[in-house]
Amino acid sequence: MTNSNPLSLDFLISKPEAAAQVLQSLEDQEAAIYLQEVPVRIVAPVLQEMQVWPASRILDQLSLEQNAAIFAQLPYQTVAALLRLQQRARRTELLAVLPARLSRSLSVSLIYQENTVGAWMDMSTPGFYSELPAGECLALLKKSSDSFGTSLVIINQSHQVIGMVGLDKLLASPDEQMLGQLMDSAQQPLAAEMSIQMAVNLSDWHCYPVLPVRNSSGVYLGTVTRSVLRTALERAPSADASLGDSLLSHLARAMIVTATGMVQMAPDSRASWLSDKGGAYHDD
Repeated sequence: MTNSNPLSLDFLISKPEAAAQVLQSLEDQEAAIYLQEVPVRIVAPVLQEMQVWPASRILDQLSLEQNAAIFAQLPYQTVAALLRLQQRARRTELLAVLPARLSRSLSVSLIYQENTVGAWMDMSTPGFYSELPAGECLALLKKSSDSFGTSLVIINQSHQVIGMVGLDKLLASPDEQMLGQLMDSAQQPLAAEMSIQMAVNLSDWHCYPVLPVRNSSGVYLGTVTRSVLRTALERAPSADASLGDSLLSHLARAMIVTATGMVQMAPDSRASWLSDKGGAYHDD
């Protein structure tokens, strides 16, 4: 391949951001077929520059081994964001083959007590970077068969929630206008640890029927609707009190305590989790 080829190796290496824009405009399978022949050390920086949602869809099309190897080259928050958006079956497979320390940390991040917002959120709803132009965002939405509701969640490069944009506003905006210039930054995301009872009674629902959910660091995790939370309360009337003595409650508590303890006791927990292979996992 030569430098004139828009998907040459030289282009991927020298201009990962531009290469990311080209790849995410392709059909997922088409992009995956090309990337399966590209060395992981070249693929990872390009995926890092992509919008998280198309990147996750492309990863689903790659082999499990290549997917895991790419994760070894990415920061922890990027890995966690990609994993949440991947197909459930692929998530399970990845957690089984990833290094134990990383797998434990990611598994803990997916577990929430049954009376909290986090247990009922939809992790498949993507966030979009604030620097993405409106025209490119619409092009991504049009090539997907997924439904994104009436609004989009906007995130920064640290994957933190910074606002929301209604689709009606997006459709009426100039193609070159960035999402960060269109977003409503006043809308606060729900904490994943917030009780269902408290979340249902918030006044925020009059602005958006769907609200983003964040972790304690402000990192975007997914979305939730008021109707889903109301259904959760109907199914578990005591959800606003304590976890109770159900088998599921005991299992949830045991998994959280055990996994958290194992992560904390692991030696050199902030080091690379794949140092012998030049990995780039960070848990901060």
